[in-house]
Amino acid sequence: MKRVVSVMAVLMLAACNSGDTEDEAVNEKSQQVAESETNEEAENNDSEEVETEESSEDEESSDTSEADKAQEESSDSEPDVESQNEETEETDESAEDNTEVAEDEAHQETAVREFTDAEKQAMVDEFYTWAVERAEVGGMAVNDYYFGHGAAGRGDWYATTPHGDVQVQDQDNPGFDAFNIHAIGGIVFYQPISGDYGADENTEVESTASGYQTMAIDGTDIHKYMLADNGVVYEHISVKEETSLSSGFGEFNDDGTRGEYAPASRFEVSGDQDAQEEWQRILSKYQ
Repeated sequence: MKRVVSVMAVLMLAACNSGDTEDEAVNEKSQQVAESETNEEAENNDSEEVETEESSEDEESSDTSEADKAQEESSDSEPDVESQNEETEETDESAEDNTEVAEDEAHQETAVREFTDAEKQAMVDEFYTWAVERAEVGGMAVNDYYFGHGAAGRGDWYATTPHGDVQVQDQDNPGFDAFNIHAIGGIVFYQPISGDYGADENTEVESTASGYQTMAIDGTDIHKYMLADNGVVYEHISVKEETSLSSGFGEFNDDGTRGEYAPASRFEVSGDQDAQEEWQRILSKYQ
């Protein structure tokens, strides 16, 4: 009986030991599994960090590449812009040079031929007709007493302009060929005492000395338009009290040399663009 009890005790002890062993095995296995999962997570985290770092590096590399490319494009475009600016400046300068050359040629060109007195009168008459209409609209009077003088020598009469001397009266001293520009004729605008606007045909010049004193209102300007064969209308403006028929004109010496009787004032290119265009239109029909 004691032996049976001993055997049973041994068996129970063995069973207990066996259970503890199994528990320990299970625990060890669980620990291994946990360690394995932890290791995997760590590896995964490391992998993700590596991928993140690589992605960040790729993005930085891409940004750097794009920035470099933009800088290169900007650098490449800068010479193009500078080149375009230089080309534009050269074009503008060339255009200005061409314009200046054309103006100089137009202003300094010698007349193709010497017009007859009849041709000159026809051109002046046509311009005068146009001027009458302008005077009526502008409340002014107009006549053709733009130039005159009293007793004088045998030298040519002339006027000075920004483009050079203009022969006004040819007496062959120095003569037609000595001038690049020649006056075809002229007209004069003023504020009339009579109140008759347009053609002031009833008013006569009493004398060269009195000039426009009996025609124009005191204190008003006298506008002389000189029509030249280079296609330009030149204008002389002066107050009535200081203006005579010879104002703006001078005379060469009898031998054709420039002397002491030079113009006291000069004609300027008229700012009346309509007059410029009308005169060019008329002149072109006779050239």
